[in-house]
Amino acid sequence: IALGAGAVSFAHIVKASEPVVTCVVNALLLGEILPAKVYATLLPIIGGVAIASMKELSFTYLALAAAMLSNVSSSLRGVLSKKTMSGKKIGENLDAQNLYAVLTAMSTVLLIPMMLATEG
Repeated sequence: IALGAGAVSFAHIVKASEPVVTCVVNALLLGEILPAKVYATLLPIIGGVAIASMKELSFTYLALAAAMLSNVSSSLRGVLSKKTMSGKKIGENLDAQNLYAVLTAMSTVLLIPMMLATEG
Protein backbone atom coordinates (compact mmCIF):
# COMPACT_ATOMS: atom_id res chain seq x y z
CA ILE A 1 0.00 0.00 0.00
CA ALA A 2 2.82 2.39 0.90
CA LEU A 3 4.44 1.94 -2.48
CA GLY A 4 1.20 2.73 -4.32
CA ALA A 5 0.09 5.61 -2.10
CA GLY A 6 3.21 7.72 -2.49
CA ALA A 7 6.69 7.73 -3.89
CA VAL A 8 8.64 4.49 -3.62
CA SER A 9 11.60 6.44 -2.26
CA PHE A 10 9.48 7.84 0.57
CA ALA A 11 8.30 4.36 1.58
CA HIS A 12 11.89 3.15 1.73
CA ILE A 13 12.97 6.20 3.70
CA VAL A 14 10.29 5.59 6.33
CA LYS A 15 11.06 1.87 6.44
CA ALA A 16 14.67 2.76 7.26
CA SER A 17 13.43 3.67 10.73
CA GLU A 18 12.60 0.04 11.53
CA PRO A 19 15.50 -0.34 14.03
CA VAL A 20 14.03 2.54 16.05
CA VAL A 21 10.60 0.91 16.08
CA THR A 22 12.16 -2.42 17.07
CA CYS A 23 13.90 -0.86 20.06
CA VAL A 24 10.64 0.76 21.20
CA VAL A 25 8.65 -2.47 20.79
CA ASN A 26 11.41 -4.42 22.54
CA ALA A 27 11.27 -2.05 25.51
CA LEU A 28 7.46 -2.06 25.68
CA LEU A 29 6.81 -5.79 25.27
CA LEU A 30 9.88 -7.41 26.78
CA GLY A 31 10.89 -4.68 29.20
CA GLU A 32 14.41 -4.98 27.82
CA ILE A 33 16.29 -1.70 28.08
CA LEU A 34 19.37 -1.65 25.87
CA PRO A 35 22.62 0.17 26.65
CA ALA A 36 22.76 3.92 25.97
CA LYS A 37 25.25 3.36 23.14
CA VAL A 38 22.63 1.39 21.23
CA TYR A 39 20.14 4.23 21.52
CA ALA A 40 22.86 6.71 20.51
CA THR A 41 23.35 4.78 17.27
CA LEU A 42 19.67 5.33 16.48
CA LEU A 43 20.00 9.11 16.48
CA PRO A 44 21.61 9.28 13.00
CA ILE A 45 18.81 7.06 11.67
CA ILE A 46 16.14 9.33 13.16
CA GLY A 47 17.91 12.43 11.83
CA GLY A 48 18.40 10.97 8.37
CA VAL A 49 14.80 9.86 8.05
CA ALA A 50 13.58 13.27 9.25
CA ILE A 51 15.82 15.20 6.83
CA ALA A 52 14.93 12.97 3.89
CA SER A 53 11.21 13.15 4.69
CA MET A 54 11.17 16.95 4.90
CA LYS A 55 12.02 17.27 1.22
CA GLU A 56 9.46 14.72 0.00
CA LEU A 57 7.30 16.36 -2.64
CA SER A 58 4.69 13.64 -2.90
CA PHE A 59 4.01 13.17 0.83
CA THR A 60 0.75 11.48 1.76
CA TYR A 61 -0.46 10.39 5.17
CA LEU A 62 -1.58 7.07 3.71
CA ALA A 63 1.95 6.28 2.51
CA LEU A 64 3.38 7.27 5.90
CA ALA A 65 0.83 5.20 7.80
CA ALA A 66 1.29 2.15 5.57
CA ALA A 67 5.10 2.30 5.81
CA MET A 68 4.94 2.71 9.59
CA LEU A 69 2.47 -0.19 9.83
CA SER A 70 4.98 -2.27 7.91
CA ASN A 71 7.71 -1.21 10.37
CA VAL A 72 5.58 -2.08 13.38
CA SER A 73 4.57 -5.44 11.88
CA SER A 74 8.15 -6.42 11.11
CA SER A 75 9.30 -5.31 14.54
CA LEU A 76 6.52 -7.21 16.27
CA ARG A 77 7.37 -10.35 14.30
CA GLY A 78 10.99 -10.16 15.38
CA VAL A 79 10.36 -9.30 19.02
CA LEU A 80 7.57 -11.83 19.50
CA SER A 81 9.65 -14.52 17.78
CA LYS A 82 12.49 -13.70 20.16
CA LYS A 83 10.10 -13.96 23.11
CA THR A 84 8.74 -17.27 21.83
CA MET A 85 12.18 -18.78 21.30
CA SER A 86 13.60 -17.70 24.66
CA GLY A 87 11.94 -19.72 27.34
CA LYS A 88 10.48 -23.14 27.78
CA LYS A 89 10.57 -25.66 24.98
CA ILE A 90 7.41 -25.25 22.94
CA GLY A 91 7.86 -27.95 20.35
CA GLU A 92 10.15 -30.72 19.27
CA ASN A 93 11.13 -29.22 15.91
CA LEU A 94 10.36 -25.53 16.46
CA ASP A 95 13.68 -23.84 15.84
CA ALA A 96 14.17 -20.33 14.46
CA GLN A 97 13.74 -21.36 10.81
CA ASN A 98 10.58 -23.38 11.45
CA LEU A 99 9.09 -20.58 13.54
CA TYR A 100 9.70 -18.16 10.66
CA ALA A 101 8.04 -20.60 8.24
CA VAL A 102 5.00 -20.99 10.52
CA LEU A 103 4.67 -17.20 10.93
CA THR A 104 4.92 -16.70 7.17
CA ALA A 105 2.25 -19.31 6.48
CA MET A 106 -0.06 -17.82 9.12
CA SER A 107 0.45 -14.32 7.70
CA THR A 108 -0.39 -15.54 4.22
CA VAL A 109 -3.61 -17.16 5.41
CA LEU A 110 -4.62 -14.01 7.32
CA LEU A 111 -3.89 -11.70 4.39
CA ILE A 112 -5.65 -13.68 1.65
CA PRO A 113 -9.16 -12.39 2.58
CA MET A 114 -7.86 -8.81 2.72
CA MET A 115 -6.20 -9.23 -0.66
CA LEU A 116 -9.36 -10.66 -2.19
CA ALA A 117 -11.46 -7.84 -0.73
CA THR A 118 -9.21 -5.07 -2.02
CA GLU A 119 -7.97 -6.55 -5.30
CA GLY A 120 -11.10 -8.45 -6.26
